[in-house]
Amino acid sequence: MALALTLLVLGTLFELASPAALLNRSLLETANVQQRLRHAFDRLHTDLLAAGRGTVLVSPGPLGRFLPPMVPYRLGLRADGGEHRRARPSAVTTLSVSRTSGSETTILSPIAGPAPIVRLDPGPGCASPVCGYGARDLVLVFDEHGAWELFRVTATGAMTLALQRAHATATVFAPGAVVAPVELHHYYVDAERSQLRHYDGWQGDFPVVDDLVDLRFRFFGDAAAAAPVCQGPAPMPAAGPPVEIGLAELTDGPWCGPAGLPFDADLLRIRAVAVDLRVQTAIEELRGADPRLFARPGSAPGGRYVVPDHAVSFMVAPRNMSRQ
Repeated sequence: MALALTLLVLGTLFELASPAALLNRSLLETANVQQRLRHAFDRLHTDLLAAGRGTVLVSPGPLGRFLPPMVPYRLGLRADGGEHRRARPSAVTTLSVSRTSGSETTILSPIAGPAPIVRLDPGPGCASPVCGYGARDLVLVFDEHGAWELFRVTATGAMTLALQRAHATATVFAPGAVVAPVELHHYYVDAERSQLRHYDGWQGDFPVVDDLVDLRFRFFGDAAAAAPVCQGPAPMPAAGPPVEIGLAELTDGPWCGPAGLPFDADLLRIRAVAVDLRVQTAIEELRGADPRLFARPGSAPGGRYVVPDHAVSFMVAPRNMSRQ
């Protein structure tokens, strides 16, 4: 009798404890999914908002004067020669002048060849020994004609930088061209690993968020001009709201830039980007079968103690890409 009562009580306790354990597990995993979504949002929003930030000390102005600060494909050392023709809805690259790295200045010697050594002008804000630059920094070089290229600093000397080109270009820069520290942020989806990843333009390629199930970028901007221009101020469009610019418009020409780094002139029309982001729990037992809640259904039998996918949609209009 006593044994039977004991078993009955223990069974009741286990029945009460099991839902509590499942609830606790689902609550912890919900917090985990929310945190990963917040982290992805913060990273994307911060770097997209900075797109186009230009120089302030030398030849001041936003980068959109002569290059597209936001493109739907990869830039940098690992970019293939045909990247400009392979726009993807799940990828974006932004360029902005850094405010925390070396100083903006001009060059005193020409830049030519794949690995030039260049002398820096010790102008305002450029202090010895080398204007604050260090090995592995990414720099942007551009001139008054609108030519530009990305380089990596491989070594430094007394007011000199040893550079290596990030792309297969042969652009020559004369003394007087501007050199500035630049940040390159390439975000893309690794479908095989279900990850949002970040590439820095050279060798750094790291995961940002795991268990990503969807990421989409949509671009908005000026209406198409009758005659697109490759640099300088484009003709002002008629008054009206921004229009969505399809990926096909960003990869069909006319082409601007050098042979080794071309870009579609329509990229200079972009003024804002919309982002759709969705993450899921990694625990299959906490995902159900409802396709409205789960992009990838799991094995949860019912609707209790599950962790639905978390999604956010937002739009970013970088100040330095605005016409205001």
